[in-house]
Amino acid sequence: MFKLKRFYCLVLLLCIMTRITAQVAKTDTVAADSSNFVTASLVIAEPLHALYSVFGHATLRMECPTHNLDYVFTFESDPNFGTFMTGIAGKAKAKYIAVPTDTFINDTRRKGRGLKQYRLNLTHHEKQELWRMLDEQMVAGDYRNFNLLYTNCLTTSILNVQQCLIGEHFEWGPQQYPQTLNDGELFRYSVRHSPWAEFLFITFGGTAYERRSIQEYRLTPETIVPMLRKATFVNDSTGERRNVVTDAGVTLVESSGKDKATPITPVIVFSALLLLTLLVTIAEWLLQMQRLANVYDALLFTAQLLVCLLMLYVTFFSELFVSIWNWYLVVFLPFPLVFWLLRRKKIAPTLWLCYSLVLVLFILATPFIGILDWTHQLITGSLLIRSISKFLIK
Repeated sequence: MFKLKRFYCLVLLLCIMTRITAQVAKTDTVAADSSNFVTASLVIAEPLHALYSVFGHATLRMECPTHNLDYVFTFESDPNFGTFMTGIAGKAKAKYIAVPTDTFINDTRRKGRGLKQYRLNLTHHEKQELWRMLDEQMVAGDYRNFNLLYTNCLTTSILNVQQCLIGEHFEWGPQQYPQTLNDGELFRYSVRHSPWAEFLFITFGGTAYERRSIQEYRLTPETIVPMLRKATFVNDSTGERRNVVTDAGVTLVESSGKDKATPITPVIVFSALLLLTLLVTIAEWLLQMQRLANVYDALLFTAQLLVCLLMLYVTFFSELFVSIWNWYLVVFLPFPLVFWLLRRKKIAPTLWLCYSLVLVLFILATPFIGILDWTHQLITGSLLIRSISKFLIK
């Protein structure tokens, strides 16, 4: 009798445990057609001062909790030194890679970089379509040349979100500052915390500065979230709208504040160059140190030539900035070396005078041409001082 009662107790306990397990499974398992079966989020990493991460970084996070799938799809180009020239040429290959979210978060934390996540208000089938698209692009591998305007981490992410829509389309909201700026001014705003990045990109940016591209090509990780809060998904049939991002965002990694910009800015470096040029010129005239001046001119004008060659390559052959002209070529074209070859000709003084007048006009044009700034004009001033000195000597 005791054994029979114990058997009944075991059966009852088994039934209770089975019922509890079924309840837990019912609670934890999300139906495949549920809107929470797959979640899609935009993940934003804060900017660093390194040139390749000065804008910040944007990725797409795709999650399926039921199947323990959680990946960050990140659009990457190789930042190693060996790819510098391909990067300058606009030929650096970029591709999507899928990284386990924990790995991505830990790597971001090691860099001391802040990381925030914003849930995208897509439908269930749109999230599935987005995941399918990202998988296909990841399998495709290196298939796009990285370009600051058209193929960067944020633009590709937003274009993927737009293209995954089913029976809907994407509309941006009204533009607000800084989106009201032209491309170049928006660029300056975006890299204002990194003077060297601003200086280098403005140097090679050329006519892209004055453009006003479509919104998809004017995005930065810093400004995208306020823009998405005003953007909407619009039903093609009913015209019904819903916001693209509705949540306040979740901080995945707190910023450590370790990343610091170098205190030696372009203004300091090129102010020192201008001062050195003045001192050399004074020594040339007051102390008759002609040899010192000649050596200095050789170094200065050779550096000018090297920069010019790089600028010509970027302006006319590179796909990095999509530019066809650069105002700074006026300064960096190596006229001084040409004049040096003609130094024994009677026309030499006239050439130096004309060149000096061109540089003066170029400096005076600074307030009227957006891409020109006083940091670059410190270099122009150095060339102007040596050009005037050459004219006076001749």
